[in-house]
Amino acid sequence: MNHHHPTDPQAAVAAALGTSEMGPPASTLPRPPGSLRICLTTTLPAPAAWVAAQLQTTALFRHITAPLLRFGTVQGAWPAHWPIGDTELRFALFGLLPMGRQTARISVHAPDIPGAWPLLRDNGTGQLMRVWDHRITVHSLPGTPGMPERTCYTDEVFVRARYLPWLMTPLSAAFAWVFYRHRQRRWVQWARERAGAVA
Repeated sequence: MNHHHPTDPQAAVAAALGTSEMGPPASTLPRPPGSLRICLTTTLPAPAAWVAAQLQTTALFRHITAPLLRFGTVQGAWPAHWPIGDTELRFALFGLLPMGRQTARISVHAPDIPGAWPLLRDNGTGQLMRVWDHRITVHSLPGTPGMPERTCYTDEVFVRARYLPWLMTPLSAAFAWVFYRHRQRRWVQWARERAGAVA
């Protein structure tokens, strides 16, 4: 008797797209069922305290997500800082193609790495995505003579599409990889431009 389970279509599509998961989880928070995971790490040329403070601002978010995605609030003006809880957003690809609405659900959690800053989480959901669970971890990298303190910054995101998840979840994971690479490049630029203010 053959005891092998049939191939998971979602896993097969993910493998074909090159979005199969690699590396251990960056946090110990529970994994959303049926999701795919993307995890990207970069080094920011700025102290962790400054990075953690910037993460709380909506100005940073709008800078690092542009121009690939343009976000706006559904009601009222942007707050200066992210509130804990839900913020309703609308967004468009390159500011031109509407992509519907997304709820940013912000919470803060104790870090898994000793000495790291608290983990920032956006356990989001929207019209296209059943799950967009983004977790950010930040911890200091020691400086050396001639090189100031730097920050190890990690984006870990779990995605699950609302429709045709066997196909759209791997495609969403592929987009997430591109999106968070873009964000991290913009993050490095943001930190470098403000290095004088950090020092």
